[in-house]
Amino acid sequence: MRLVRILLLILFLCGFGKKTKIETSESGSTPKDPSQSKVVKIQVQWEYTNLPLKMSIHELAGGQPLALWTTTSIALDKKKPYGREIENGELELAPGRKKAFMLVMENLSDQDIYFFAAPHSALPVEHSFGFKFKCLCVNHAFTVPKGEVWYRVVEIRLSSDFLGDSLFLKHNLIGMSKERVLEFEKSAKKNIHSDHE
Repeated sequence: MRLVRILLLILFLCGFGKKTKIETSESGSTPKDPSQSKVVKIQVQWEYTNLPLKMSIHELAGGQPLALWTTTSIALDKKKPYGREIENGELELAPGRKKAFMLVMENLSDQDIYFFAAPHSALPVEHSFGFKFKCLCVNHAFTVPKGEVWYRVVEIRLSSDFLGDSLFLKHNLIGMSKERVLEFEKSAKKNIHSDHE
């Protein structure tokens, strides 16, 4: 009996030392190389964490153009510097082109609201190469003053060799307390680099 155990142990150890080839299947969902399209359908969406306000996106208004990154707010009763809302955050763009538009948030409450944006995600992942979204996830806290409309000029660019026919971009907007904002701004002054580098 003891001899049988020793033989089994030897066989087990010998088998353990052998290289075993693991068969892999390609039946999973492997991304396929996308092809170039004349028009790319882009959708910008938002998720909210502890933020009572909603973000909308708008065309730029006619007249004097606002520079990229312009971020400010105006009273609710003032003339708005932006055009029509882009429904469902859906727009179309050809490879090699860029489009500027405005992010807009209205604060009808009697309190200032503070938020920041987590870095955006892009889907499908195989279409996420060759685009740039100059947006609001720049490690910065934003303030939407009470009774005002906050807005920011942003831009999406597609490289001329962008591959794919669709792009889904999502940000998570996170509400903050005034105390956290002040603490963040205090520590940010020690940083010497620019958010827009």
